[in-house]
Amino acid sequence: MHLSARVESTKQCVNSTANAARNFLQPNTAARLEDMFNEKVTAAESSTNANLRDLASKIPIRRGSAMDKRPSYSEILGNTMKKGGSEVGDQTEIGKSMIEVGTTFEKLGMLEREILSDVYNNFFKPFSNHLQVEWSNIATEKRRLDLARLDLDAAKSKVKAARTPETMQQNEQKAVPVSEYVFSQVRECQAAFDRQYEQTKILLTDADRKVFRV
Repeated sequence: MHLSARVESTKQCVNSTANAARNFLQPNTAARLEDMFNEKVTAAESSTNANLRDLASKIPIRRGSAMDKRPSYSEILGNTMKKGGSEVGDQTEIGKSMIEVGTTFEKLGMLEREILSDVYNNFFKPFSNHLQVEWSNIATEKRRLDLARLDLDAAKSKVKAARTPETMQQNEQKAVPVSEYVFSQVRECQAAFDRQYEQTKILLTDADRKVFRV
C-alpha cells in the first residue's frame, strides 16, 4: 500500500476507535457533547492565537477531568437506594436490604469510575491528542503540497502555451522571444514542490513508523 494511503487508513481506524471509546466512556449524548466542548475550550486556552485564548478565558467550563467529577449511574442508583433505605428505617428488613444493596452499587460505581478514568487517560486521550496534533499537521502539509502542485502545473501550462505554433509565430512577428521568466517560474515552482514533497514525506514516514512502535 502507498505510504500516504496507509497513513490515511490508519488515521480512519484511529478516528473510529477514538469515537467508539468516547461513546463507551460516556453513553449520554448531552454529557458527551459537554465534554467535547470543554476539551476544545481547554485546548484553546493554550493556543498561540491570542484571540482564541481571550475567548476561551471568558467561557466557564468544568475544570479538571469530567471522568473524576461526574457520578456513574451505579453510584446514583446506590445513593438513591441508601437514602430510601434510611427513610424506611434500617431496623426494617426492606430498609436494611436497600442500604446494603445501595452500598454495593456505590462501590461498583467507584470501581466503574476508576476503570473509565484508566481508559480515558491511557487510551482515549493519547489517541485523541494524536489525531488533533499529528494528523492535523499532516493535513496542513498535504494541502500545501496540493497548492504547490497547482502552482507547478500552472507554470508548466504557461511554457506549453508559449511553445504553440500560433504563439511562436506571433512572438516572431513582434520580435518577442519566449521569456526566460516563464522558464524560471517553472524552476522555482518545481523547487518549491520538491521541498514541500520532502516535508510531507517526512511527516508521513514518521507517522507510519510510530504505528509499528505502538
